Amino acid sequence: MIAVIADDLTGAAELAGIGLNHGLRTEVSTTVDEYCDADLLIIATDTRSLTEARAKEIVHDLTVQLQRLKPRFIFKKIDSVLRGHIIEELQSQLAASGLKRALIIPGNPHHSKKLIGETFHYNGAPIHLSNFAKDPTFPALSSNIIELLRADEKIRLIKKEDKLPATGIVIGAANDEDDLKYWISKTDSDTLLAGSANLFTTLLQSLTNPQKVETTDPETTGRRLFIFGSTFYQGKLNLSDGRHNNIPVHYVPAATICAETSGDNVHALFASHVASSIVAGNNAIIAINPDFIKDIKVDPLLLSHKMADIVKQVIDHTSLHELLIEGGATAWAILERLNIKKLYPSKLIAPGVIHMRIAGNNQLCLTLKPGSYPWPAPVWETNNYTCI
Repeated sequence: MIAVIADDLTGAAELAGIGLNHGLRTEVSTTVDEYCDADLLIIATDTRSLTEARAKEIVHDLTVQLQRLKPRFIFKKIDSVLRGHIIEELQSQLAASGLKRALIIPGNPHHSKKLIGETFHYNGAPIHLSNFAKDPTFPALSSNIIELLRADEKIRLIKKEDKLPATGIVIGAANDEDDLKYWISKTDSDTLLAGSANLFTTLLQSLTNPQKVETTDPETTGRRLFIFGSTFYQGKLNLSDGRHNNIPVHYVPAATICAETSGDNVHALFASHVASSIVAGNNAIIAINPDFIKDIKVDPLLLSHKMADIVKQVIDHTSLHELLIEGGATAWAILERLNIKKLYPSKLIAPGVIHMRIAGNNQLCLTLKPGSYPWPAPVWETNNYTCI
């Protein structure tokens, strides 16, 4: 078994799709099942949204539990643009595992996220010049790799010709696939490897031969609800008569966004309205109007839970066959609200966009994607979209 701890649900799903395409029996879970017999077990967390102390505690406990399963190794999935409590979680994982050394390979060269020298680039420019500087939780205010990781002087960048230190956390730069392969060749059983989906793909390629897994086509016909939970990427919807790609868009009411707690009469009425829209046309989108949040400070975690409550009420009003969720924190809040703990990847629709079955539920399925990835065109064309 290969085990992974991911700090974000959509990141966990992305790795599940990679595992699926490598022929691995793959499972995404929010807890460690002592009877798990998967080839690839990915533990999804929401530590990116939590406090540093709580994130460290969760990662420590999960590492201890995973080690009882005696995996071949435990990979640490981190954000490709380095949001989250990366250093603190690695320190916690090292302490729990007994390993002395961690190697971080930042970025995702396949998606133009590269560390060149000490500067982290996104789409060919230093990342602090991009919209990631406006991220509500972890803004990229610097492109210097040490500052971006919020690290201290103990964390250092090493070059290829440098020898890996016996202890501590170090960073290796990766500009392309060859760099990823190089750093993987330098790791051993004493090294905790941390990186993005690109690094994990390269790692699996070094261990297994990619192959398609024969799976039953997912049941994608029926009633679908899209949930666009990311506040950072709002404003990109191309609306025509209140529709995006011919699917009606329902903006979360301003009163609900501004409420200090989750749960109010306004969003109950809103959920009823969305459910009626789905009954009438099979599809609906819940999103956040960028004008509603332009001049106010929004708690992203509280907003995620409000959207999860709305989704639960929509499901109470009408049966759904698929939830398509954008954004890891929102997806996590919805899973918690619906008491979903285990998922099985069934189809890779596009890189990072994964169709999943829910353990113990034959009626509802999920499609997840990170907030920074686009929805692939097939999801808009027909309910019977083809997966890759």
